[in-house]
Amino acid sequence: MKALYGVLIIIEILALGVCALKAEKRRGKLAKIVFCYESVAFLCGIIFAAYTFVPGVFVTTLCKGLTLACFDWLLILLMYYTQYYTGLFHGVRVVKLLMEAYAAIETVMLIVNAWTHHMFSVGEMTGDMIAVEFVKGSFFYQMHFIYSYVLIAILILAYLFMIARASKFYRFRYEVILSALVVGFVLDLLSIHSQSIYDVSMIMFGVMSMLIYYFTFSYVPNELIESTLSLIIRDMNNGIICFDNRGTCVYCNDLVRKLYKVSGRPDVLEQMYWNWLSDSGEKRADLMRFQMPVEEDGKERYYEIVYKRVYDDKNNFVCDCFIFNDRTEEIESLEHEKYRASHDRLTGLLNREQFYLDTSERLHQNPDKKYCIICSNIRDFKFVNELFGIEKGNDILLRQAELMRTHTGAGALCARLQGDRFAVCMEQKAFREEMLFEIVEKIQEEVNNSSFRLHVFAGVYNIQNPKEPVSIMCDKANLASETIKNDYHSSLAYYDDELLKRSIEERRIIGEFERALEQNEFVMFLQPQVDEAGKAYGAEALVRWEHPERGLLSPAVFIDILEKAGLIYKLDRYIWEKAAEKLAEWKKNNAGAYHISVNISTKDFYLVDVYETFTGLVQKYEIDPEMLKLEITETALMSDFKKNMEILKRLQDFGFKIEIDDFGSGYSSLNMLKDISADVLKIDMGFLRASENEVKGKDILESIIVLADKLGMEVITEGVETEKQLSMLTRMGCKMFQGYYFSRPVPVDEFEEKYGIN
Repeated sequence: MKALYGVLIIIEILALGVCALKAEKRRGKLAKIVFCYESVAFLCGIIFAAYTFVPGVFVTTLCKGLTLACFDWLLILLMYYTQYYTGLFHGVRVVKLLMEAYAAIETVMLIVNAWTHHMFSVGEMTGDMIAVEFVKGSFFYQMHFIYSYVLIAILILAYLFMIARASKFYRFRYEVILSALVVGFVLDLLSIHSQSIYDVSMIMFGVMSMLIYYFTFSYVPNELIESTLSLIIRDMNNGIICFDNRGTCVYCNDLVRKLYKVSGRPDVLEQMYWNWLSDSGEKRADLMRFQMPVEEDGKERYYEIVYKRVYDDKNNFVCDCFIFNDRTEEIESLEHEKYRASHDRLTGLLNREQFYLDTSERLHQNPDKKYCIICSNIRDFKFVNELFGIEKGNDILLRQAELMRTHTGAGALCARLQGDRFAVCMEQKAFREEMLFEIVEKIQEEVNNSSFRLHVFAGVYNIQNPKEPVSIMCDKANLASETIKNDYHSSLAYYDDELLKRSIEERRIIGEFERALEQNEFVMFLQPQVDEAGKAYGAEALVRWEHPERGLLSPAVFIDILEKAGLIYKLDRYIWEKAAEKLAEWKKNNAGAYHISVNISTKDFYLVDVYETFTGLVQKYEIDPEMLKLEITETALMSDFKKNMEILKRLQDFGFKIEIDDFGSGYSSLNMLKDISADVLKIDMGFLRASENEVKGKDILESIIVLADKLGMEVITEGVETEKQLSMLTRMGCKMFQGYYFSRPVPVDEFEEKYGIN
């Protein structure tokens, strides 16, 4: 019996030593406390073994005292362990210091007791009995048991408290330590007066020390793992289904049950599993990802499903697992971003880039169908924002988008290309002009104002080559619409090849213009201004383009194009310079009596400092400003009447003569005569032709000539082509003429030769 007891103690000592060594290798505050606790328990086991088996009263007495001292320190370490293991006893620092001080004093007293016997004494060992007699009146004897048992009671209460408040998954670890502590305490109470060497309470406290190590570092119950995972899986946003190697559903969480409306046994899931395996066939891999829409509460949600086949360490098939990852928000966010990238934010129609892509794709997918592109624009839409506000402008654009959706049908692609420019791609057989006119009419109703009327115009391009870039197709439709931009009676125009030729010509003119200016390809022609007898007093400067490849180009080929492109001011400035240079040459050759009239266009007032330019030319070439006459149309004046009149007044004060060109072509001519102090009035030749055989026309024309004379203005009638016209105008009092009857516009050297200017 004694030998068996000794073996048991040795095994326990070795186990405690192993626990101490393993705890020493771990990190953290709790690991340090466990290491100290296991080390003291190991030391206590060795001392208790010596107490039990080493003969001699002194050794037995000393070992008994050391065992009791170790027990005191074990209780203190157990309190520290309980503090970190349970979270209790954080606020009792002073109490713990007093306990440590007392344990230190009692340790000394228990060691001294081997000589003084003031706490207990040991008699001779007889067989399996050791006679230990405590001094009952001793203060330290009484304090030892009070200290030990009160501390054990506090620890028992602490673990009872943790068991009461802890989750059921974690209760077991507290329950085991509490059970060992209670059993050891009871056994210790029972063995106080026992003389037997077989102290089972010490064995129990050793077991408790090993349990402390195990439950601190090693124990994780399967129930805890399964229950914890079950809770995590149940509450997570992901769904999980597992099928064993026979196709039986061994697990599915609540999310999957909800998605597939499964209650009770998941037979429907097993059937879906078998169907999926059958459909996958050889395409099935051990790890796959695919997306699947699932309807949930009447709303479609999108799940990414991760499939994984699980094998054991021997590569045997264990189960198939499906994980459902909810990607609804992510996909909706991507769809939203994709929508924002492909659609116009205001109207919700396709934007330009997406319209090009979708149209190209549709044409590619339907090569046998005939499609057309319709592009629309609103003339001077910027004035809508300025007159009625941006909000009203947006309302008009939204209204147009709505009308396009409802009238063009589901098969049409509608887009807002930019600003007020819209486009539609639809089948030619579905397009009806009445549909477009109805849209235009309803859009125009959005602005009911007598001072401003919306003019919506559209161009249609019937697609001939589906492989042509869609941007070019839109350009062609826009090109058609531009032809009616200024025609308020038209809303629709069709593209044809002549328009393309015209567009190419315009681009060619614009592209070659700067080079032509630099190389002086533009030449000044002069059309004489003469009296009745044909005597010249001067000329109007006109321009021709002496193209190196195309020969001499008439102004009709390029003037309008340059005006639309906003480049006319450069050409005007070029001719002004040429006229001033020629006047300086004539002055030098004593031919300074001849003047040259140059034209000022509307754009010049916006893009050129007219006053500084002309005064600069006079100073540069040292010419008389009266010889460089300035012609301006009433239309140019009316673009900004007050500002332009101030400029002309300053030029007159400087010495320039101002001519009103094309008089009679506008609608405010008489009113303009009242407000403008011009020097010369040029009567438009169109007015002359319209008046030739009409009595009223003659009377009006004669009245204008007389009126101009009374206002102190000279009169030049331009466009005189016949002797009959000349006779009629002479009788009316006109003294200066310009027209083909006398001379066409001629090169400068021909003009000089004809009129004897050297």
